[in-house]
Amino acid sequence: MRLHHLVLCISVLCVVPASARAVTILSENFDELTTSFSVTSVGAFSAIGGTNVDIVGPTLLNGLCAAPQSGNCVDLNGTGGNPQGILQSNTPITLTPGIDYRLSFDLIGSQRGLTTSTTVSFGPYNQTFVLASGDVSSGIVSNALVTVGVTTVANLTYTSNTGGQIGALLDDVLITSAVPEPSTALLVGIGFGSMSVMRRQRGAPRRDARRR
Repeated sequence: MRLHHLVLCISVLCVVPASARAVTILSENFDELTTSFSVTSVGAFSAIGGTNVDIVGPTLLNGLCAAPQSGNCVDLNGTGGNPQGILQSNTPITLTPGIDYRLSFDLIGSQRGLTTSTTVSFGPYNQTFVLASGDVSSGIVSNALVTVGVTTVANLTYTSNTGGQIGALLDDVLITSAVPEPSTALLVGIGFGSMSVMRRQRGAPRRDARRR
């Protein structure tokens, strides 16, 4: 391949955006769990700080997990004891600069006549959702971008700010990261390496000619 052809190929590679693949970091829809009141172990999450939550669904308080939720969901205010739930992911997640993280979840109103307040935190992401009882849209978050400037270790936490035993309802939690595919960078590196070799090969005859 001639040098100018190689340069042209590398130039094309440099302007083509690198592809990325979505990697699932956390996924929990609570459907595999047994419905129950006063729960502290909730799949990929735990109720912390001495609090508890309720896992509800078709076999317990059917109808609370209103669309867009389905199957089981979590009432962030549990039953008895300290029911004002603080639900936290079991495993801390290391957020790395330069990587895009996406957060999605379905948080809807209590469906029982009470307005609720819930704070959601995940590294730099911190939002409080005040939801009327029948609100099934204001707390729906889809692919919220989370980025950091320095390496950050964070848990995803849902904190109920509402006293009593009626809270907002949580379902379909998902965290993904967009990891760049290495293929484009690898091809560019190979291209530049080939250019270096070709330059040395083309330079060698000239040096031999000067010796004659």
